[in-house]
Amino acid sequence: MKDRAMQALYLLALEPIAETAADPNSYGFRPKRSTADALQQCFNTLCRRCSPQWVLEGDIKGCFDHLSHQWMLQHVPTDKAVLHQ
Repeated sequence: MKDRAMQALYLLALEPIAETAADPNSYGFRPKRSTADALQQCFNTLCRRCSPQWVLEGDIKGCFDHLSHQWMLQHVPTDKAVLHQ
């Protein structure tokens, strides 16, 4: 229970910072954003006269396994000891 409480506290502290720094066109695992929002953004972007001709798809499987933990320690504003753990 203590771990869950600490996770909730860190979420409350970090989520507002992450939301202000995040890409406005990112929809995955974001609060108050849905698949429908992502589809609407795709439609809005691709229906223009000067829209891209190609759409590329990428698979990010294993992405989080390869994040730079050193970069996170240097750039994420949080308790470094907890992030290091």
